[in-house]
Amino acid sequence: MNNESKPSGAIGAFTDNLSVRSFLGQGGVGRVFVGFERNLERQVAIKEIIPEKLLQNREKKIARFVREAKLAGQLQHPGVIPIYSLAKRDDGTYYYVMKYVQGRTLADAIKDSVGMNDEDSFRKRISLLDNVIAVCDAMGYAHSMGVVHRDLKPSNVILGEFGETVILDWGLAKRLDDSEGDEPGQLSGDAEIDADAKLTRDGAILGTPAYLAPEQVLAEAGPVDQRTDVYTLGVILFMLLAGRRPYLGDTRQVLQLIASPDPSPSPAEHCGCLPPELVAVCEKAMSKDREKRFKDASEFAAELRAFRDGRLVSVYAYSRSELFKRFVARNKAGIIAAAAVVVSIIAGAGFSFNFAIDAHRARQKAVGALVEVTKLSEASITLARQESDLLYQYFTQLEKEMSDAAAKLASLGQDNHAAIGSTLKEISGLHPEILSFYFISPRGITIDAHPGAVALPKAAADTEIEYLERIVKSQNPDEEYETKLYDLANGKKGFSASVPVLRGRTLAGGLVALFVCETAIPIMMRFDPIKSNYQVWLMRNDGLLVYDEDVRQIGLYLFTDEMFRDFPELLEFGDKIRKDPWGIGHYSFHDKDSSTIVYKVAAWDTLRSNGAHWKLVITKPYISR
Repeated sequence: MNNESKPSGAIGAFTDNLSVRSFLGQGGVGRVFVGFERNLERQVAIKEIIPEKLLQNREKKIARFVREAKLAGQLQHPGVIPIYSLAKRDDGTYYYVMKYVQGRTLADAIKDSVGMNDEDSFRKRISLLDNVIAVCDAMGYAHSMGVVHRDLKPSNVILGEFGETVILDWGLAKRLDDSEGDEPGQLSGDAEIDADAKLTRDGAILGTPAYLAPEQVLAEAGPVDQRTDVYTLGVILFMLLAGRRPYLGDTRQVLQLIASPDPSPSPAEHCGCLPPELVAVCEKAMSKDREKRFKDASEFAAELRAFRDGRLVSVYAYSRSELFKRFVARNKAGIIAAAAVVVSIIAGAGFSFNFAIDAHRARQKAVGALVEVTKLSEASITLARQESDLLYQYFTQLEKEMSDAAAKLASLGQDNHAAIGSTLKEISGLHPEILSFYFISPRGITIDAHPGAVALPKAAADTEIEYLERIVKSQNPDEEYETKLYDLANGKKGFSASVPVLRGRTLAGGLVALFVCETAIPIMMRFDPIKSNYQVWLMRNDGLLVYDEDVRQIGLYLFTDEMFRDFPELLEFGDKIRKDPWGIGHYSFHDKDSSTIVYKVAAWDTLRSNGAHWKLVITKPYISR
């Protein structure tokens, strides 16, 4: 590519392969054009530094521009603008090419509600909640990668014409392990700019004043990290709820309000028709005490998703009447049966002790019991979502680490056993919960292993090679994968996961991890089955039990194996789990050991990782007799 381009970014030729079609906009240092990439015949966006902005601190501004492109380019998530290329001109400046997303900003979408009455305006704004959740999910991914944005705001979020929600402008983003020296500044009295303009002068506060967290204004408020973005996401939620920013005024006034010891304003002060759960979520996210905020955007997203899905929001204190109303609203189909079970149990117990119990008191107890079941149900689905997220995060991180190790193995000859062994030992040291790592050839033969005390089952090697060949052929890393269980030499059940070792586009082998089901999965979930009063199972979508606290059941099929035929309610419940991506249910069975009836609440969630499709189920007994 010819890196000579017109310094003015004028309409017309930009490079040999790029042309500029129109001007899109500009920020503090850079400007963006709509362009056309000839070799791929596609519309793109082109960002370059404005030459006039390089008269002072040239090298620092160029370094920040390059860092912006690299950080955004390394974040592979649908909610982060994809970067196609970064190029350097002969004059030492840079430009980069990214995806062009057509649509409007979240700020424009929020403004659409202006002029309506309060209720209609709120309904218009709350329809954007899914977009805010999508922003939180994207930032949750960035936070998991150790990256903070530091300049989130509605005008930096594009709502695409086909449902996309994409975060733009990573110019102030940084890695938490990058000691670049950007520390919070002090209040600057000479800044008289619009509240949506950036303060990016040397020594000034980094970010957009109206959306800054206290620690971006005052160093003593604490370090800038994931919780800083959480505060800003809270401001965006505030705008969704209240239809305005939390702080109004000129830059100096806004910064003084943020830096003051007074609590952040509540959206409930500006609109009387807000759901109290969302108000509580917003207030927690915008707490000036950073330790009281959500720890990262994923935790924030989980609460918003709970509200959207009709589940309990953990940061809001529900009254008993609210819990009862929610339970009735969400379980209309089963409420009569559930009430009958509970009332009959209570009535029976009451008759045993005092047949003269007052009917009103019995009804009150029935309501109380239903409330307790509701609490248990909501706690179970929250735990299911939490454990599912932990498993997803685990496998995502493991895949990255295995891919890094596979890249090292690809550069080694198969006879370089010392270097291969060192690479396997290094990744094994990161994951003591994994039984062993294996470097296998394209024919499924083990080249080396660490620790290597257990041989990789031949069936596992064949399965992984077949899967890796499909990945290479389809160029799809999410190729559907059916988890299989293997009998290990120690009598336990295991399963495997793999990444390809590629030389160019040729499969040079695979890096395989072998897990013991009963020991590895609790560690991945950070779940102690002995201490917890909840029970966990993990099953393939066809009913194969990958994990159960009763290790005798691992490897059985819920829907076909003989031992489950005596539990028709369990089979019916399992079929519901198979069909629905998530949910809450109830089932009962006769405990043959004690001749009692056990009633259970169960919640489940779907986990998809590396092409695998699992259902994670959390259960807990609630009544038995």
